Amino acid sequence: MRIKYEVSAGGLVLRPHESGFDALLIGRGSPRIWTLPKGHVEARESNEQAAIREVREETGCWGEILTRLSEISYWFYVGKAKHKKSVTFFLMRYLSGDTAHHDHEVDEARWFEVRAARKALKYVNEKRLVDIALEYVAANPALFPETAVALAEPKSS
Repeated sequence: MRIKYEVSAGGLVLRPHESGFDALLIGRGSPRIWTLPKGHVEARESNEQAAIREVREETGCWGEILTRLSEISYWFYVGKAKHKKSVTFFLMRYLSGDTAHHDHEVDEARWFEVRAARKALKYVNEKRLVDIALEYVAANPALFPETAVALAEPKSS
């Protein structure tokens, strides 16, 4: 049996709001299957470059990398060929762009409140990436100083 090895990269893009974060997901099919944006690393391209490019193409939004989250590997079949895919995911901060400008590879790109995003994600490994990201952000409040201040302020009743 032939084995094809694939290398991809992608990102969990967060944008702060007054009480937390929104996360950017892509959806395909009907009913929608929600996942994190990702795609193949092209020749002479780093994982980081591929992640930024794929996020831009699939979501219409630009992000900057804050840290590497994890690598997810899995096997699948296409016809009689067995594929092993490894995807490196990065935590990214939203910079600019509009989800209406996503490419033809996805049916929809949408912002979700981060807990709703975790719930909407199809794959358990991607749900775990959200957990890792939130732990990292909590341990590094300077990454999103506006949110750290908002989350630290007592809520008035």
